[in-house]
Amino acid sequence: MELIRWFDQLNRKDVELAGGKGAQLGDLIKAGLPVPPGFVLLTPAYRMFVSANDLQEKIEHWAKRIKPENPAAIDEASEAIRGLFDRGIIPLEIIRSVSEAYARLGGGRVAVRSSATAEDLPGASFAGQQETYLNIKGLQPVLAAIRQCWSSLWTSRAMAYRFRQGIAPQEVSLAVVIQQLVAAEAAGVLFTANPVNGRRDQMVLDAAWGLGEAVVSGQVSPDQWVIENNSIISSTVACKEVMTVQKEAGTATLPVPEERREKSVLEEARVLQLVELGRRSEAHFGFPQDLEWALAEGQLYLLQSRPITSLFPLPEPELGTEMGERIYISFNLLQGILEPFTPMGISVFRNFTRGVALLFGVKVPPPQGVSAFKVAAGRVYLDITGVLVKPKTRERFFRILSLVDRQMVKVLKNLIEQDQRKLQVKEGAKIRLPWKFILNVMARIKFTLIAPHAARRRGLAKMEHWLQGLERQGGRLQGLRQRKHFVEQTLTRMIPFLFGHLGPVVIPGLVLRFMAERKVKEWTGDPSGLQPVLRSLAHNPTTEMDLELWRISREIKAQGTEVSARHPLVIQFLEKYGHRAVREIDAGVPRWREDPSHILNILQTYLTHSEEEDPERQFREGIQGAQRAVKILVEQVRQREGKFQALLMAMLLRRLRALGGLREYPKFYLVRIIALVRKVLLEAGEELVKEGRLDKPEEIFFLDLANLKPEVDLREVVQVNRSLYNREMERRAVPRVITSNGETFYAAPGSTEGALGGTASSPGVYEGRVKIILDPKGACLSPGEVLVAPGTDPAWTPLFLSAGALVMETGGIMSHGSVVAREYGIPAVVGISEATRRLKNGQRVRVDGEAGEVIPLD
Repeated sequence: MELIRWFDQLNRKDVELAGGKGAQLGDLIKAGLPVPPGFVLLTPAYRMFVSANDLQEKIEHWAKRIKPENPAAIDEASEAIRGLFDRGIIPLEIIRSVSEAYARLGGGRVAVRSSATAEDLPGASFAGQQETYLNIKGLQPVLAAIRQCWSSLWTSRAMAYRFRQGIAPQEVSLAVVIQQLVAAEAAGVLFTANPVNGRRDQMVLDAAWGLGEAVVSGQVSPDQWVIENNSIISSTVACKEVMTVQKEAGTATLPVPEERREKSVLEEARVLQLVELGRRSEAHFGFPQDLEWALAEGQLYLLQSRPITSLFPLPEPELGTEMGERIYISFNLLQGILEPFTPMGISVFRNFTRGVALLFGVKVPPPQGVSAFKVAAGRVYLDITGVLVKPKTRERFFRILSLVDRQMVKVLKNLIEQDQRKLQVKEGAKIRLPWKFILNVMARIKFTLIAPHAARRRGLAKMEHWLQGLERQGGRLQGLRQRKHFVEQTLTRMIPFLFGHLGPVVIPGLVLRFMAERKVKEWTGDPSGLQPVLRSLAHNPTTEMDLELWRISREIKAQGTEVSARHPLVIQFLEKYGHRAVREIDAGVPRWREDPSHILNILQTYLTHSEEEDPERQFREGIQGAQRAVKILVEQVRQREGKFQALLMAMLLRRLRALGGLREYPKFYLVRIIALVRKVLLEAGEELVKEGRLDKPEEIFFLDLANLKPEVDLREVVQVNRSLYNREMERRAVPRVITSNGETFYAAPGSTEGALGGTASSPGVYEGRVKIILDPKGACLSPGEVLVAPGTDPAWTPLFLSAGALVMETGGIMSHGSVVAREYGIPAVVGISEATRRLKNGQRVRVDGEAGEVIPLD
């Protein structure tokens, strides 16, 4: 059995044999990069040890008992499993192989590092979850370190991390890297992309005296450089109080001599040398890298390289026709959805966009969708670069967007105006304005303004007639090909039909709101006077649905019957609204009609409400308040501007009240069509199950329409897509805006009075209660609490599963706490002096991982 391989015998394909770290080191050497020599004790040695000591069943027994919300249970399982490794006997074959390789390496001081098969991969960077032992000399100490590395696969932090990533105990194994030790004068970490703002055109370098452990563990605040296009754009020389140094055996943390504490660790030439090594490493691996490096006797060495998994993915597909910097906004967040779309949900939206393109005479091939439609991390992003290029178009767009997300508008304005971005747009496909369609819509808009109620009834009747026809047609479909064609055709035709019949009754309400905001401000001087006018608007299908649920709860309470999906009123409600769902614009999400548990829970909650909380009464009071507000505004205008303007204001506000609530109808019908498409796709899924190409009908939503080809087994595609989807469901922070170079924006920047300033190390904004923890052992963190600590090392990781955000007194963006916070998607601010003293347990704070601020809220 092969147990040993030297670095130059390995490459990135050998992860199952050498683990992530070992395989990456082999690739670095093949790329001609400076790596200290060494060998890897391969994963069969780990399995041999486990088998020889009958450990696997015992490991799985303990691993099944862990729960991420119970750190004590994880600690208990870890202690039991590691005890098994401590008592195990290393087989002679392993001892012999290690002895021969260690002697060939020179028998001197080495670094012994864990290299797990599930670590340092593009989807799951484990960042210090297993152990590293430095300055080990002698065969017996090397063997002892190997045993500890094997055992470290079962630390609390590693088990908790794997549980979160959905990696089963039997799926992991561990190799051990034995590498000649570099007696580093200085060391640190280089990120070949900026891990805080995501920019792929920036590198961030951290450096400190001695070995690199003090930087990685966060014990020292390192010197830092930010490099862009081979130029240093910022540099910070920190006060470096401690450093990790070699002892006769092992390492020690010692004070840095006074004269070196505020001295720069690296000269500019050395910084640029490291940048070049980073560039070569990234070019070799094909994605941004997190590199640990060391400087010894004037020579730079790369000690390990792993992918930066915390970066938010770049929007795809990247088309060759696009030029210059692009700016994308999150469609998901505009819809109030943090979660990813299912693959089929994305495919459905691609086909929507084809319908829009065809309306304007642009032919788009079926699977692709329009070029502005992008996907990143399972979320939909829209390329708005073309809209932002011209100032007048940009301002109109911002006015519309501000109704949905003011923070997004602030981000975009700052991005364009303060950063003075020079955007370019290459001439795309020629569009042809559909004048007949536009003139027809405009004529209907005129009718809506004259007779709003009649226009509303006519538009809704048209939609109902079209939908009923689609439902009849969908019920007659036979075979996969017919169903796929029906879905594609329905989705392509949907947007023009929706816009043609509902646009004329919805657009006037939106335009009237803009006009009312402008005129109220102009004629009264107080724009806030409009807000009560907008309460309790009529004909809003979402409000009507909520009020109907309340009425059902009152009826059930009066009857004294149980809430049940079989109750006649619930059945009636689901017939009308059962097409809706949480995250309803994703075709892959089950509808209430399929799973009414959400509705039943709401009804149960409503039963506990008192009559004083009656929303129908509140709605009626809102109508009365709105009518009073209209009278007040009209009278104010009459007194300030005269009778004619008062008459105009009265007409404007009456039309706004009549039409303003209709803005929800396009989405209401959009979701009905999505529900119909989902029903047809489930029928296609049943057909694929019968053919043996899927295991369950609902698995079809982990495919896209392009996958639905004859005689192809689709189960492997489903497995890969489901794994990616489940991983993205764990992401807690999604940028509102992202650029084509990877820069992410979660909120508008700004400094708040009274804020505690530090270093932004993991993006996002979070509000929660402070929990100060000085020692992770035995500590308990309730879900959503803000973890405030002096510093963190890998032992703190189980607590991160519950944390809503992280605040630390020490460390930089490369320290362990920052890396894991980015991986877990929780905002983090580090380097806040005396944070554990300045903040109090239970205090409510806002952690702004963009601005590097912690803002006390009480």
